[in-house]
Amino acid sequence: MSRNCDFQLFVAAMSGDVVLDTVSSDDGFLLDNQGMLIRESKAQLEQMLAVTGADARVGARNPGAVMNVFERFAAMPAYDCAPVDEDGDGVLAQFGTYGVRGIQEFNVDLTRQFIEAGDDDAPTWQLSCTFYWDPTPETLAMGSDSLWSFDFALEDFFRNAALLPGWEWALGTNEQPKSLEITLDQV
Repeated sequence: MSRNCDFQLFVAAMSGDVVLDTVSSDDGFLLDNQGMLIRESKAQLEQMLAVTGADARVGARNPGAVMNVFERFAAMPAYDCAPVDEDGDGVLAQFGTYGVRGIQEFNVDLTRQFIEAGDDDAPTWQLSCTFYWDPTPETLAMGSDSLWSFDFALEDFFRNAALLPGWEWALGTNEQPKSLEITLDQV
């Protein structure tokens, strides 16, 4: 059996019922950059992270690996999404110290926001990929900041996102995050 066929069976076994027809033998990502539906986006991202070993389940919580996968994920079209030129599909990079889980934690986050195609009252969805650390004087001093992708090509957006102080810290630190959470919520 070829390496490509072995990989297809591996992905099918991991996902339970999804078989990828055309994958790269080098990295396992789709060659034809096929799209997805918004409600499938979390499973798609988790599958892409699992293929690279950057998913939360295996404990390989590497912000750099996750950012690289998220960049590829952000390039995949969502078929039921409003057009990008109508801000229907965009990426947010952000960081800061917040108490969203009941205790103060420093986090860095990549969020892909989808607005369903349709009328002005169409639902908005956010798929967030968030790393958490205990705050330190260094992370507290950074404050918080965010950057949206709407005014950038994706490659330029991710390059600029990596330069945000919180993301720059997360990408350069040896301190392992406490957790990585991936959520898909209607907002």
